Amino acid sequence: LLLVGQRARMASQIRLTTYVGGAVVGLLMFGSLAVLSVERDSPDGNIRTLGDAVWWSFTTMTTVGYGDHAPTTGLGRMLAVGLMLSGIALLGVVTANIAAWFIARFDKDDVEERRQTEAIRELTEEVRALRDELAALKGTSAK
Repeated sequence: LLLVGQRARMASQIRLTTYVGGAVVGLLMFGSLAVLSVERDSPDGNIRTLGDAVWWSFTTMTTVGYGDHAPTTGLGRMLAVGLMLSGIALLGVVTANIAAWFIARFDKDDVEERRQTEAIRELTEEVRALRDELAALKGTSAK
């Protein structure tokens, strides 16, 4: 992902989104394989297939956690805590990225609005100067 980001010359927010997306997929697969490895042979476990493990990882990372699948071993629960914290952190990064995009967009709009306001002020002054000049040519005072 780092190599792709360096080569792609993308905007920083698009690059960050690419990294976060890759991290989500990587954590999802790592979490799924790790919990499947730990829980598959547990007598009380209900995560027995890769599909169950991926479903559990996805619902855990998105903080939905339906409860239909859950780790029963100590190591499985430790993996769950790591996956939960990672999911919350990644959700925070995505939210912050969206907020930063909106703020940058609003700042850009503010700069353009200030530029237009300054252009209008300059044009107004120029019109006043032209009126004064025209009045001077006519020999009367304009107000």
